[in-house]
Amino acid sequence: MQGQCLCGEVKFEIEETSEVAVCHCGMCRKWSGGPHMSLESKRVQISGEHHIQRYESSEWGSRSFCKQCGTNLFYQLNADPQTFYLNSQLFDFPEQAQIVSEIYVDHKPTFYPFFSETAEKLTQADIEKMFSGSF
Repeated sequence: MQGQCLCGEVKFEIEETSEVAVCHCGMCRKWSGGPHMSLESKRVQISGEHHIQRYESSEWGSRSFCKQCGTNLFYQLNADPQTFYLNSQLFDFPEQAQIVSEIYVDHKPTFYPFFSETAEKLTQADIEKMFSGSF
């Protein structure tokens, strides 16, 4: 799959996937302007890396964006920098794309619904349990 930021200066190529994850935490909502939808990939080819600015958004992770147009690009955990959680809106999805997980569901505002009835739903406590010791 190929994707790019709004101005096209940063381009991505990843293996095709149809699995989308949604994060409802406050940081992701501020960063994305709504719930953050991402694709997870360990194999990412990036061109235009000199246009990428990294922001340490917490003690456990960073967020990267295009310096030219401001598009949010990806999130990375400090404990696993080889894994990219890429902004799903950088890519054109196959029709069979589906939301497989929603995290920080206990932080989701009431003014919008959950995106999937079948997706795994994890609270902040669930996430902290999964990653305890990783931060």
